Amino acid sequence: MLRPTHSPWSRLLRRVLIATFLWLAGLPLAAQALAAPPTASKPNSRNTGFQLPDFVYGGNSVSLLAPAQVGLTPRGYIPRGRIGLQYDRQMHRAHWVHVGVAALFDRGRWDDFRMDSCGLIAPGTCQAGTTAGMDVWLGYTYKIYVEKQPWIVPILRGGLAGGFWSYPRIGGTREQVRELTWMLGVQAAVGVRFFLFRELAIGFDVELRPGVAVHRDRPAGLDDHENRPAFILPLQILPLIAEWRF
Repeated sequence: MLRPTHSPWSRLLRRVLIATFLWLAGLPLAAQALAAPPTASKPNSRNTGFQLPDFVYGGNSVSLLAPAQVGLTPRGYIPRGRIGLQYDRQMHRAHWVHVGVAALFDRGRWDDFRMDSCGLIAPGTCQAGTTAGMDVWLGYTYKIYVEKQPWIVPILRGGLAGGFWSYPRIGGTREQVRELTWMLGVQAAVGVRFFLFRELAIGFDVELRPGVAVHRDRPAGLDDHENRPAFILPLQILPLIAEWRF
């Protein structure tokens, strides 16, 4: 049996019709795809909000140390207020060196300064006034690495410290026979830092500074002064510490 033959034009027309039908059938799907909003690829890790750092920076740090100290010995008065800045430099791993400076301030009168008496008899003297001074220190710090909680950094610190402070003068007139005290001692401190970020921490320190103080007294009516040595044992309570590492 003979098969019907088709001309080349009829075969081409049939193919064009089939392709047109398939194209028209696919238009609704293409329109839906174009109307759909674009999708963003999701990261592998989910954002869970604030997280404590898995490591902290080393190298350098600057710390604000505040706010108070107290003398523990009968003759060992020291200004109670203090605000200090300390710079630390990492030498090798947990071994650091530090240097610092602090402003000392207080307000009181001769009995607050643990003196036996005011020593002056002129009218209007022996009044309360402002005590102000400064101290400096330098030494070595050991910062302990806690492997499971690297954001917690306990510290041990030791070094040398010295400073001075002057006693109240109101209107240019001294209010007691004591005019100045300077001290030299050693520092021994423990503390801890809690890093909220890799470069920023808060913390607290407790520090003892046993040393020798020399009080300069000038009795009423005399031009020469007397130096009175005394043992002092300041205790620094520093719960307001902020440390920035860079």
